Amino acid sequence: MSPGNKVRKATFLLIVFFLFFITPFKVWAENEETPPQITAAAAVLMDMATGKVLWEKNPDERKAPASTTKILTALIALEKGRLDDVITVGPNPPRVDGTRVYLVEGEQVTLENLLYAMLLNSGNDAALAIAEHYGGSQEGFARLMNEKAASLGAVNSHFVTPNGLPNPNHYTTARDLAIIARAAMQNETFRRIVATKTRPWHGQEWETTLINQNKLLWNYEGADGVKNGYTSEAHFTLVGSATRDGQSYLAVVLDERSSRTAEGDVAALLDYAFKEFRSFQLVRQGEIVAVVEAGDGKKVELAAAADLAIVGRNDGSGPPVGRLELSPIKGPLPAGRSVGEIVFRQNGEVVGRVAVVNRQPIPARPLSIGDWWLRFSLPVLGVAGLYYLVQAEKQRRRLFRARRRVFGDYS
Repeated sequence: MSPGNKVRKATFLLIVFFLFFITPFKVWAENEETPPQITAAAAVLMDMATGKVLWEKNPDERKAPASTTKILTALIALEKGRLDDVITVGPNPPRVDGTRVYLVEGEQVTLENLLYAMLLNSGNDAALAIAEHYGGSQEGFARLMNEKAASLGAVNSHFVTPNGLPNPNHYTTARDLAIIARAAMQNETFRRIVATKTRPWHGQEWETTLINQNKLLWNYEGADGVKNGYTSEAHFTLVGSATRDGQSYLAVVLDERSSRTAEGDVAALLDYAFKEFRSFQLVRQGEIVAVVEAGDGKKVELAAAADLAIVGRNDGSGPPVGRLELSPIKGPLPAGRSVGEIVFRQNGEVVGRVAVVNRQPIPARPLSIGDWWLRFSLPVLGVAGLYYLVQAEKQRRRLFRARRRVFGDYS
């Protein structure tokens, strides 16, 4: 089979695969529908799979996050520690203001229990104990928070405290908080904790049942996170997420006047997302997208080099079509090298692309009879050509000497 036929065959199989498995949807265009009216001063609705902002209101306006700060605190702790790490409470956490789980100096608590205390009960003392353990101090942990936020692309935020207690230099934006929350929700342990409604707490000074303060978990279908907050400066804040039929969305509202309006706004935004949008995982990293023949007749699997998801309007339009576009493949080639890409188009426009790599090594192409003849004939022709040039030079010199004998030195 010629290389061109191989590419056409792989392309046909790929198109059939995607037409069979992809349900219809249309790539999202801004402002096609009017979303619900909300009372929050700033808000963002985000698709969890792609990180695409589906709706926004003052998304980059600086706002105090209150206890939604603890989302970032938890993410850093999970990356730096282990759930069974034992943390010894210092003198500062017991003196912290606001909501607490009543830690006492010298008390030893696992990171896992402190995370539940911080994310369910919103314990400010638990957040500070975590910060001092992994950052050395509140200031040291704040540096970690700002570094992590910046690395995620949350560049319009600045964090000073691990618990969100008021500070004029402690602020975020709805967009940044959505970015941070989405990153945290990609952590399996974080997702499990923030989806937990209740958990027993056996502290040295306080025994109780921790109750998750995110009321969406009780009254919104599919709710699975993430965190609420309140201070007199920030007013009410809420980050809420939900998943239905494999579709996950995230809503952030800041500077709300009551917890009820915050919950109502998040619910309205999530309802809007589930009704109007659909995200689809077009391909996952490592997924086999085509099989081609190598030079020795063996099959070589081609796989996607990364995940690719697209969010679109849930209006029944036709799906994007993926086409495999291969580069010229010459062996020998080790496994894992880029050999082309899948390009997804809709209505003639490119809506996504992902590199394709070979899963098996590609050997050098076996030599054909013509190749062997060429390899043999080129050296022979080279030697023959060299012999001809030498003989021609000898003949030229003989003629020159003969002319000199006949005519003498005429120069």
